[in-house]
Amino acid sequence: MNPNNEQSIDVYALVTNRIIELLESGTIPWQQPLREAGLPRNLLSKRPYRGINVFLLNSLQYDQNLFLTWKQIKTIGGSVLKGEKGHLVIFTKMVETDEMTKSNKPKLKPFLRYYKVFNISQCKDIPVELIPKEGELLAPALAFDLVVENMPNRPPVVNKEKEAYYQPKGDFINMPKIKSFKSIELYYGVLFHEMIHSTGHESRLNRKEVTGKIVFGSESYSLEELTAEMGACFLKSHCGMNIDDLSNNAAYIQNWLEQLRNEKRFIIQAAARAQKAVEYILNEKVEEQLTDIKEDVYIDPQEVEMVEE
Repeated sequence: MNPNNEQSIDVYALVTNRIIELLESGTIPWQQPLREAGLPRNLLSKRPYRGINVFLLNSLQYDQNLFLTWKQIKTIGGSVLKGEKGHLVIFTKMVETDEMTKSNKPKLKPFLRYYKVFNISQCKDIPVELIPKEGELLAPALAFDLVVENMPNRPPVVNKEKEAYYQPKGDFINMPKIKSFKSIELYYGVLFHEMIHSTGHESRLNRKEVTGKIVFGSESYSLEELTAEMGACFLKSHCGMNIDDLSNNAAYIQNWLEQLRNEKRFIIQAAARAQKAVEYILNEKVEEQLTDIKEDVYIDPQEVEMVEE
């Protein structure tokens, strides 16, 4: 644990409380468009943030989603404007324990770490040449149909019924005909949602919320639904598609507020699953990043520390 902290910090609670705060104000973090400000990333390393960090940083609504740590700011000769506060970023790191495995190697356990970053607008004296020119933050929009066609091991998309769903047992996606939707964007938005579900199949990412017994309204069901919603929003942003505005849907917001209040790890787990599902669909070979929290681990609050990145 960070020797500078006398008490342990519950990072799960910090993150969840921030998301709850946004929902209570009518802002749905995973429904906020990513394209205008760009995907949140570090200014110097160019590395994009992942998982829940994307939603936390994007919800701040800066004009440019470019961030730096305090140490980086000092390294390039900049400084933080008076009164500005840093923003939380989390990640996990596997550390060796005193226990040994059967192969006589030290057992590893996850250690939750966090640090603070500042948006470039919170700083001064940042070298101009480091800041991208207008328009450089926007990733090229992907064609809707190419996202579908290029998904590895994609399940068949059929039109058996006038209802959208993914069937794990048969491993297929059922979609109403495209003409039954008000727009092509709505059609692909729904299809993306079902495609995220399909990544949970045992032949793909093997999520227990998809491969196991599905009970409507259960915690695992809700976790998988939020995973699909978040993942679909990621894909929509990749395509330059407008994100659905559900800010006035009180019942929708209340549903997720209830879930988050009951389980503080819920939002972090869903975001991590959504990130992996999107990377699978886009066939992105992504190395494990320090800014990516493992979604299936429980980390005791005592196994938390703040680091200087």
